[in-house]
Amino acid sequence: MNTPFRSSAGRSVAAVAAALAVVLSSGAALTASAADQPTGGGQHGLFVDKHGRVLPTPQLYLIYWGTAWRTPPTPTADQVTDAVRTLMESTYLTGLTQYRGTGRGALRGSTLVATSDPPVGFTDEQVADFVDAQITAGTIPTPDNQTVYGVVMPAGVTPGFTGWAGEHNSYKRSGQHIPYAWFTNAGDLASITGIISHELVEAATDPDGSGFLGVEGTCDGPGWCEIADICQSTSSTIDGITAQAYWSNRDNDCIVPGSVPPESVQPEPVAATWPRT
Repeated sequence: MNTPFRSSAGRSVAAVAAALAVVLSSGAALTASAADQPTGGGQHGLFVDKHGRVLPTPQLYLIYWGTAWRTPPTPTADQVTDAVRTLMESTYLTGLTQYRGTGRGALRGSTLVATSDPPVGFTDEQVADFVDAQITAGTIPTPDNQTVYGVVMPAGVTPGFTGWAGEHNSYKRSGQHIPYAWFTNAGDLASITGIISHELVEAATDPDGSGFLGVEGTCDGPGWCEIADICQSTSSTIDGITAQAYWSNRDNDCIVPGSVPPESVQPEPVAATWPRT
C-alpha cells in the first residue's frame, strides 16, 4: 500500500488520500479517500499504527493560488484564514492524542500567490511543483517536521480527477518528505473548512502513507482508508466553524471534539479510484 504512485520532476510522491466529493446536509462538498462507510461488525472502525511518521503538532500554512484571489471573492482569503485559525485554536484536534499526537496544532500563516494561476484539471504534481517553487523563492516559510502546506484553489478550479474536492499528499525535497494538501472552493466557507478539516486530520495521522491506516474491511472499496474517511457524512460546528468528524478508536465512533451535536446524512455513492498495491 505504501508504494509511491506518482512522481514529479524526479520526486517521489507518496500515495496518501485520494479524495472524493460527498454532500453534507448544508449542500457543501466534503472529501473522502477511496472509501465510503464502515462495512459493519465490531471492529469496523479499527485503525492501526504502521509506525510511519505522524505530525504530533501539525502547523498548517495556507497558500491562496491565483489572480482570482486579488479581487476579493466570497468567501475572501481573510475569511477562510480566520475560520481556519479559529478551528486550529479550538479543541478539534484533541482527539488525535490516541494517534501518537499531542492533539494540538496551529495555523503557521498564510499568503496569496498571484504570479500564476492553477490550471483547470490540475494534477498533484502541479500542486507539488507550485509549493516547491514557493519554498525555493522564499515566498513561504521553509519546511519543518510539522508543517503542512495547504493550497486553496480559486472558485471553479477543479482537478483532473472528476468529483474530487481535496487531497493530502507528500513529495520529496532534499531527502525530506514535504506534506502538502489542496482544497477546492465551491464559494462556500463551510465547504472549504470542511474539506480542510478532513485533510488536516489525515495529514497529521498519515502524512506519508505509513502512519495510521484502516485494517482490511474498515472502509468499503479498495484504496487508502484513513481516519476521516468513514466519517465523511458527519459534520459539526465548533466555535461557528464547520468541521468534519474523524474516527476515534478509543470511542469506537466518529467524533468532533468540542462541537455542537453533529448532523448525519447519507452520502452520495462514491466510486473507489486508487487500487491497493
